[in-house]
Amino acid sequence: MIVTAPSQDQSHNGLRPINLNSDIPGILRLLETVFGASLRAEGRPIITSNELSAQSPAILWRLSPAAAKLGLGFVWEANGRIVGNVTVLTTEMPGRYLVVNVAVHPDHRRKGIARLLMNRVENLVRQRGGNQILLQVVKQNSAAIELYNSLTYTTIGSMTQWRTSVSRLRRLELNLDHAGPPIRELKRHEWREAYALDRKTLHNDLHWPEQLKPDEYKTGLWAGIVNFLNGRQSETWAIGNAQNQLVGLAKIHSEWGRSHHLSLRVHPSWQGRLERPLLAKLIRRLQSMSRRNVQIEHPDDDELVNALLQEANFQPRRTLTHMRLDLTR
Repeated sequence: MIVTAPSQDQSHNGLRPINLNSDIPGILRLLETVFGASLRAEGRPIITSNELSAQSPAILWRLSPAAAKLGLGFVWEANGRIVGNVTVLTTEMPGRYLVVNVAVHPDHRRKGIARLLMNRVENLVRQRGGNQILLQVVKQNSAAIELYNSLTYTTIGSMTQWRTSVSRLRRLELNLDHAGPPIRELKRHEWREAYALDRKTLHNDLHWPEQLKPDEYKTGLWAGIVNFLNGRQSETWAIGNAQNQLVGLAKIHSEWGRSHHLSLRVHPSWQGRLERPLLAKLIRRLQSMSRRNVQIEHPDDDELVNALLQEANFQPRRTLTHMRLDLTR
C-alpha cells in the first residue's frame, strides 16, 4: 500500500494579487534590490524593511499608511519568494490609474514576467471601469519602454528633475537683451488665467501623481491660513504682455522639512525671451529664504532652460518618461 502525504511547501508559483497580510516584507526586499537608494528619494516616500520586520504582525503592516499604498496590485512568486511586483494607485480623477513599482528580480528577467504583470493590471483597471493607465519610466531604460510600447502605451513626454541647494545657487546675469517686460507678483484675480497658461505650456499628464488642480494658483485669506497651519509657503511671479495677458510664470512652493520646489512656465510665443529673467527672479528670492535643497522638474527637451539651470549650478538627477494607455470599451 502506498501512502501519500501533502507537501509541506504550500508556496504559490506564478502571478497572484498582493496579500497585505504576508507580502509587504517580500515586496520591499524586491524593490530595494531593483531600485536601491532611489526608492527613498525625496518625493517618493515608502517604508523600508527596517521599519517593520518580516516577523511583525500583519495588523502592523495594515496600519502603516505607506504599506497600504502597496495593497492594490500583483506579485510573481517563485518557490516561496516574491520576484516580481507591480502596484496600482488610484487618483483623484475617476477612471485614472497609476502604475508604480514595476520590478522583476534580476535573476528572473527575460521570462515575460513584467508583461504578464502589466496585462493583469490592464484587466484590473478595465474591471474597475477605468479609462486611463499612466506610468513613469527612466528614460534610459530602453527595454522597459520597448515593453510598454508593445503594450500600446504612448509617450506623453519626459521630465528631468534638477537639484541644488540654496547655498550653491549662482545668480544669473541679466543685460538689456534679457530685461524683457517687468516681473510682478501674480494678482489674486489672475489665478484662472495662470492655470490656463500652465495647461497651455505643459501637458497635464506630466504633472505627477495628480493632474494640476484648477485652483493651483488661487490665493486669499483662507488659502494663506491653510498654508500657514501646514507649514507651507507659495509665491508666484508673473509677466504680462502689452495687453496685460499672462505670458510667463515662475513659482516657489516650500513646505516645512522639504525642498523648495520651483516651476517655470512661458507661453509658446514668448519662449526664448522670458526664461532667464524669470529664473533669475526665483534665484534672488531663494537666496533670501531658508537654506534648503531646491528642486525643479522641467521638460527634458527644453534646451534653453536646461542650459540656464546648469549655469545656476543645478544638477540633473533623473529623467522620467511619462507614458499612457487609453482604454477603449
